Amino acid sequence: MVEAVQAVGNMVGGMASYENGKYNRDLSNTMATEAERDGAVSESRVRDAARMAIGQQVAAQGANGFQQGTGSAIDALTQSQINATLDALTIRRQAASRARGLRIQGAQANSAGSNALVQGMFGAAAHGVDWANSNKGQSGGGASGNAYGVSGSDGIY
Repeated sequence: MVEAVQAVGNMVGGMASYENGKYNRDLSNTMATEAERDGAVSESRVRDAARMAIGQQVAAQGANGFQQGTGSAIDALTQSQINATLDALTIRRQAASRARGLRIQGAQANSAGSNALVQGMFGAAAHGVDWANSNKGQSGGGASGNAYGVSGSDGIY
């Protein structure tokens, strides 16, 4: 009886770990999607701020007598656009890295849950074998005591 309870315990524990792994995988995937969305929002904010700063830069250059679109004025605007693009791409890369890390954690949790399920199954099987071995030679339920419950010397009645 103890072996049966241990076998059931192994199966229940394995199933619980498996379900926990699936839950953590799904949670990590959701968090990864949120990280990507947050990154897109941050990237958009950086691009918006850069456009406003470049607009202010153009207005200031015009107000200070620079000839628009030539020489050092255009060089300054070009450099501002390059820096803004690099900032936006850095934010995008960081968000993608966070999302990838979260998805990897989810996959690891799912694998751990699957492994625990297999371990639980093998543990249950081992307890079943132990139980069968410990009951070897005991009455199997038949008149002659064999496992099939048939009596007689030839096994046919």
